[in-house]
Amino acid sequence: MNRIAQGLVTLLLGAAVLGSTVFSDLYLNYVKALFQPFLILTGLMLVVLGGWIVASDVRASLREDGGDAGPADTAGDEPHGHDHSRAPRVAWLLVLPVISVFVIAPPALGAYSAAETTATSAGDTEGDSNFDELDDSSGPIEMEVQDFVSRAWTDEERSMSGREIELTGFAVPNSEGEGWYLARLQMACCAADAVVNRVLITDEPEPEKDSWWTVRGTWDEPEGDIAEVRDHRFTVEEMTEVENPPDPYE
Repeated sequence: MNRIAQGLVTLLLGAAVLGSTVFSDLYLNYVKALFQPFLILTGLMLVVLGGWIVASDVRASLREDGGDAGPADTAGDEPHGHDHSRAPRVAWLLVLPVISVFVIAPPALGAYSAAETTATSAGDTEGDSNFDELDDSSGPIEMEVQDFVSRAWTDEERSMSGREIELTGFAVPNSEGEGWYLARLQMACCAADAVVNRVLITDEPEPEKDSWWTVRGTWDEPEGDIAEVRDHRFTVEEMTEVENPPDPYE
């Protein structure tokens, strides 16, 4: 890989970053929205650096074409025995991220990842006991799955009891028992640290894996200690498929 190729690869890497942050929301499949400014800055720096490498090498080539190298230059190159302007062949691996973004474009995590990722538990939500008051209106309360499971495990007043609630998420098969899960993923910074928030649904037929649904119904209030429940259940009254799924992360 010569210097022009190095510059082009760097430029393409920057273009890939900018393409997934400025011209689309593809980056949301991998990181939280708050990282967008930093990714844009990184993309701009890579584009400028790559363009500078290409331009400087082209100018150097044009100067060399304009005159012959002197004897001193030739003699000075002999002891080295190799060309420092070339990078090792392994540097071509830098092209793989470009190909993955422009050609493969890995999707956001979904049902498979949710099934293989550790689900949140009561211990993960111990500090989430200060909740906003629920809406007193008679209509359904739109709630994130994360908020629902936190309240279900830690709200000792059981304020969700008897209230009509609306949740949106994707379907995940339950390989260990009855029913299926409506799930969303929660990440602190990126997809690598994502955890699963889920509710168990047993009174509706299992839909296609990874399909998105908005369910309206009630919390199946358990008897005894709410923190001892493994998966909180949700009784569905109405279920609607989501045609344009939102960001899978909350």
